[in-house]
Amino acid sequence: MKLRFAFPKPSKPSTRALVAVAALVISPIAVAGLAAAGDRPDPASEKQPPAAGAPAAAPNTAGDAAGDAGDAGVRTAAAAGLEQCRSARLVAASNGWGVPLPSVWESSNTRCNLRYGDNPHRGGERFGDPDTAIRTLQRNLNYCYGSKLTIDGVYGSNTRAIVMQVQKRHKLAADGIYGPQTRSTMNWRLYHSAKRIWSSGCYSPV
Repeated sequence: MKLRFAFPKPSKPSTRALVAVAALVISPIAVAGLAAAGDRPDPASEKQPPAAGAPAAAPNTAGDAAGDAGDAGVRTAAAAGLEQCRSARLVAASNGWGVPLPSVWESSNTRCNLRYGDNPHRGGERFGDPDTAIRTLQRNLNYCYGSKLTIDGVYGSNTRAIVMQVQKRHKLAADGIYGPQTRSTMNWRLYHSAKRIWSSGCYSPV
């Protein structure tokens, strides 16, 4: 269910971030520019609470039944069975805001996954740009959850551990796999393509 938010007045991005995000909006291939730009905001200094009247990141209750081991196993198997995210897209949220999300290569579909060992391609697949998808996720984890991951495009043990922490926090099965349910439950920093600004808070609008 899509939520409509009145987002707080965001902070102004750096010139470097503007150039990188312009590439994000123009083409899925150009998203690599955002990942490589190295614009890594420091959560301790930049993250601000939502302004008055803006929603705090609401706890998602979709995973409240995660205690059922059978149900958790089904979700984990379903996430693992999806294809690897090999791109990133700015997905429309509300009022001109969008969410930069890992996506399927050459598609607006964001029902894909990232998991331990993606470094960046999985198995014999050599098309697409999973490095950008992984960097997009890592950057968001750093900003919205205060992790201090190296933005390297590698889904290693550190990235998996942070994803597991996020899943536990939102009462999901902690399998360390970034998939559709984790995507829809976790909080994201938003970008306004028309105003070319980032939100100062993080939300769950997916």
